[in-house]
Amino acid sequence: MNGIAGQLAVITGGARGLGLAIARRLESAGARVSLWDSDPAALAAQPAADHQQVDVTDAAAVEAALARTEAAHGPVGILVANAGITGPNHRLEDYPVESWRRVIEVDLVGVYLCGRVVLPGMRARDFGRTVAIASIAGKDGNPNASAY
Repeated sequence: MNGIAGQLAVITGGARGLGLAIARRLESAGARVSLWDSDPAALAAQPAADHQQVDVTDAAAVEAALARTEAAHGPVGILVANAGITGPNHRLEDYPVESWRRVIEVDLVGVYLCGRVVLPGMRARDFGRTVAIASIAGKDGNPNASAY
């Protein structure tokens, strides 16, 4: 993992599952990690040097998390936009509007908001790596999971 050692990586949805596995792999390559997640209990269970409770759908919360992270640990060089939810399964005409909106907000808007705040610093330093995690469902689809 060339160029990762010493870089600060933010991993959204980083307190468990794939996000946590990515964080551990980046740490093993010498990166420093900041876990951003909405679940305070899951964050508290992780020994990462930095973790922020943040709702990636809230622009002000994302901006504040970046400010706290960079004040404590320096500039972010890597963003792994991993936070995501599947939502309920319903036929399209029965899908609850608020559930639909929540899936879109977390899975799409959250990636945008996180990228929006970290990319200017990456651009100014002429270095940065971003990874947006997606699902095979984006290619193949899942019956009754229209929002996802």
